[in-house]
Amino acid sequence: MDLSLQIALRKWCELLDVHSGRDKILRITGYICTLISDLPGTRDTPLAKRMSIVGRQISTSRTINRLFDDLPMLNRTLSYGIGSNEKDQIIRISNLLSNIINTCYYPLEHIAWAGDHGVFAVESKTFWRGVSYCWASSMYLAIVRTVRTISMLVQHRRHTINSGKPSDSDCVKFRRGIIQELLSLIQQLSDMGIAVNSIPGFLWGGKLKPRHIGLLGILSTIITIAKLLRLVP
Repeated sequence: MDLSLQIALRKWCELLDVHSGRDKILRITGYICTLISDLPGTRDTPLAKRMSIVGRQISTSRTINRLFDDLPMLNRTLSYGIGSNEKDQIIRISNLLSNIINTCYYPLEHIAWAGDHGVFAVESKTFWRGVSYCWASSMYLAIVRTVRTISMLVQHRRHTINSGKPSDSDCVKFRRGIIQELLSLIQQLSDMGIAVNSIPGFLWGGKLKPRHIGLLGILSTIITIAKLLRLVP
């Protein structure tokens, strides 16, 4: 087998060997199905119906898998604590708020899922709306952190230039940092678009078509997979 194919196969297997990797494969597959189901050439066809069914099944599968994410999320929150080791206060506060929101996200989603299936006698729509607000808020805070990080990188770059000619390693480090953060920003903005769309009546909530959701989801997930496979420079 060609060496490049061996490397690609190994990286793909590494991705499938971990929960986060499999989730991202399911995620991008689900969004591809969503996109195909609403393309002009396939809309209102048997193919579109099949793609919609597959997409919904994948979404349900990912929701069920997240039933086990409470403890890992709680562990991350407790490990971060009050963020005393964080140097920047904006990033620290946004991380603290994100940890609180994400810790609430999973129980709300579990209750909503249980309500849908008659396990609990609750109005699941209310809890699903809470889930969407948590997701949108978490994405907004992630965007704040990324913009702040980009600002700090630019400030550091200016300080380095003013202090003298930056070294080649400093230039490479700056370029890599900017590329990584810009990709993260694109990913977060894409997810923010999907999250807000799931809240009818809020901003552009409910106004995006399935093909728009599919494109945003595919874009976001491709960036995430590239990070997991360490393809980002």
